Amino acid sequence: MNTENKQSKNLVTRISEAIRFQEWIDRLDRKDQKLDPAKRKKKWTIILCASFLIYVISFFVFPKPAITYESIQPVSEGNPDIAKTLKHKKSLSFEMPVDSFETILKQEIHESIPEKK
Repeated sequence: MNTENKQSKNLVTRISEAIRFQEWIDRLDRKDQKLDPAKRKKKWTIILCASFLIYVISFFVFPKPAITYESIQPVSEGNPDIAKTLKHKKSLSFEMPVDSFETILKQEIHESIPEKK
C-alpha cells in the first residue's frame, strides 16, 4: 500500500512539473510574439548562430573516438580443400519457397498455351 502511495505521489509530481513547464513555455512564447518583428528576427538569428557555433566547436574540443579493427586474412588460392568444401556445400543465399499465388499464376499462364506431347 505504501508503494502505491509513493507511485501516485510521484505521478502527481511529474504531471505538475509538466504543467509548470508548459506554462513557462507558453509565457515565453507570448513574450516572444509581443516583440518587434525586427528584434525578434535578430534574437532568433543570434540564437541560431550561437547554436551552430557551439556545434562546430564541439568537433574540435571533444576527442575523436578510437576505431579498432582486425584485418581480414586473405584466403590462399592454392588450398584445394577450401575449394572442394565450397563446391559441395549448398548455396548460402536465402531461397524463398514458391508460394501458392505464384503457383496459381503459372498454372493460369500455361493454360492458354496448348500442351505438346
